[in-house]
Amino acid sequence: MLDKTKFADIMTGLADMYKDNISEFMLDIYYNILKDYPLERVEKAIMDCIKNYKYNTMPKPATILEFLEGSKEDKALSAWIQVMEGIKKAGYYNTVEFRDPIVSHCIDSLGGWMWLCSQDKSQLPFIEKRFLELYQIFMRREIERPILLIGYFDAVNCKKGYDTTKVVKIGFGEQKALTEKG
Repeated sequence: MLDKTKFADIMTGLADMYKDNISEFMLDIYYNILKDYPLERVEKAIMDCIKNYKYNTMPKPATILEFLEGSKEDKALSAWIQVMEGIKKAGYYNTVEFRDPIVSHCIDSLGGWMWLCSQDKSQLPFIEKRFLELYQIFMRREIERPILLIGYFDAVNCKKGYDTTKVVKIGFGEQKALTEKG
């Protein structure tokens, strides 16, 4: 968690740089928005902001957040890259789970996993455009739970009364890509 005293020093220095004053009220607003990030990351984001910010007023919290997390467009494009990774790793036949719950909701809204995997490559640019739009819309909602995206094997097996057995996990870092449910 962000140390409020050190953060106040940084923000006071930032305000001085822009020949601005920062009230206790404004400091609290900035702090409450950024408090869940480590001090080192906030410092780096502020330094990046100083290097790249093109206005002569102090950066707003949303601007600092963009340097911390990336823009909405950056996040959506990164999510699409994970979708392409999922298609390569899992394909039409396997069930997939994305760590980012927004991804699975976007895919479900587009028509589902099997639909997406069965699309012709010539359609991907149009699907990508719609996915990026949906991703930005879903970002505004508080989506916390991913949807398990069922592949062909599990769709057939579930109809026969069998459980989903294997799920290809995408975006989980160093965890195993293929896990057993149990």
